[in-house]
Amino acid sequence: MKSPGASPRCRERRGYVLLETIIALTVFAIVVTALAEALHGSLDAANMLRRQSAIRHGLESVLVEAKAKPKREEMAMSYRDEGLGIEFRSELEELKWINRRGRPVKNLYILRVVATDFRTVKLLPDKAELYVYRP
Repeated sequence: MKSPGASPRCRERRGYVLLETIIALTVFAIVVTALAEALHGSLDAANMLRRQSAIRHGLESVLVEAKAKPKREEMAMSYRDEGLGIEFRSELEELKWINRRGRPVKNLYILRVVATDFRTVKLLPDKAELYVYRP
């Protein structure tokens, strides 16, 4: 039975409205998913950069603190940051250097601070070095 004022074209059009709505919702879902992935990627990158910055700051802090120690023996130290999961360790290595006169320069050292991820026991690529002369 036909409805009294509906033409055959109007009935066909109603079927296409449902199909167009489903297609529009599908496109919207794909776009929202892509935007969410992009946002997640940028947040991961920001967190990684924040962690790297904190590691560099820790390296510099341990380097300055170790350099300020009055005795050579006290310069070798370590610091563990539980929040970052990083252990900072300073090492003192004597530098073998010859001056212009051909004599070795004594009491010249390289103060090196290395960072290790103690959760994975992985040495990180960041390190800091400083030349120290302690007569």
